[in-house]
Amino acid sequence: MTTFNQTEVYLVPRRLLWLSVCALAALYGTFSLGWMIYRVHLPAQMTQLGFSEQAVPLLLLVEALLTIAVEPWAGAISDHTHRQQQSRWPLIFWGVVLSSLLFVVFSTQVSFIASTLITRWAIVLLLLAWAVAMSLFRSPALALLRSFAPTEKLPQAASLLTLAFGLTAAATPLASPLVLKLGLTLSFTLAAILILAAALWLRSSLPAVPASPASSPNLVLQPVRFGSLARIFGLGFATMLAFRLAVETFPKLLKAQIPGIQPPLFVGLLLITLGLAALPIGKLALRQGNSRIMQLGVAVATLFLLLMPFCQSAGLAVVNAIGLGLGFSAIWNGVLPAALMQVSVDRAGLGVGMLFAGVAAAASLMLGLLSKPGVLSPAAAIGLGIVALVGIGLDRQYSPTAD
Repeated sequence: MTTFNQTEVYLVPRRLLWLSVCALAALYGTFSLGWMIYRVHLPAQMTQLGFSEQAVPLLLLVEALLTIAVEPWAGAISDHTHRQQQSRWPLIFWGVVLSSLLFVVFSTQVSFIASTLITRWAIVLLLLAWAVAMSLFRSPALALLRSFAPTEKLPQAASLLTLAFGLTAAATPLASPLVLKLGLTLSFTLAAILILAAALWLRSSLPAVPASPASSPNLVLQPVRFGSLARIFGLGFATMLAFRLAVETFPKLLKAQIPGIQPPLFVGLLLITLGLAALPIGKLALRQGNSRIMQLGVAVATLFLLLMPFCQSAGLAVVNAIGLGLGFSAIWNGVLPAALMQVSVDRAGLGVGMLFAGVAAAASLMLGLLSKPGVLSPAAAIGLGIVALVGIGLDRQYSPTAD
């Protein structure tokens, strides 16, 4: 396999571009916030349109299945535009604009149109189009991390993304009542404005591009390594599966074991810990290596999954929530750098797309089967989560250049 050093020098910076990474984290955070607002309002809006309660998980399942196809495609297209135009911005721009526009259109139309068979299915198609638009810009945007940080500092740069993810994810259990109180139109419009603003900040912070080496006759495009793409997909799948099983099983056990407890508060604590812990974890990964810190996260998450059934008091629940947050923070913070390290620089978008395709596949499995009542007992969910974590820990190929 031929390595083109000039391309590496051009695409990988010698220092960490903190301002650009902050802008990227803002876009990722607003992306996650948009999905949170959407999921909070979706049940009431589907009921208002005349759909049954079962329509909500079905729609989310279809959107997750679309994501499996769209994310790698969008990442590969951004790789192409990056080679041809030295920019991933075109696809990011159109994805952001379309998703923001469809956000506003949905929030205004659903409040005023009459619920008929035609309008109901038109709204469903609108929601599917919005999900596709959101999937268009995530992989191209996050692939920019490869251009914002040297290889050895990718975990440290990714810590800002993990922070944004953890804090916005915590808004689901902690801030859902506030989002509902704001109302559909205001919260959707606010999310659209924030996504646009974050995208504009990212655009203004992109580093200047020198003359492209892509025109060099010596440039050899690296071939696609399907084994690496499969490992990236599996890493995203296993991480999301273990995480979802933990986050969904933990409140069920707390509710059954501790009378009068408020499980959303402890899930929120878990997610806030996940976000805040990413900053020191990123620094630690810089010294110890990404793979070692991910494996430490696997061990910690496994330990506290095993301890979940023994949470018989609020104090133990707090300790367990913090422990799970620390473990999954180390894992989540490492997955994006691992994906980027597994592919050549000119395939960064495809690598990130395969990672999120795996994440979407695990979400599809949860929505389509595992989250249904009676399918998994808490003990079985914990066991399956540990199997997924062990799968991550056994694959030493996920970050070969990190150590």
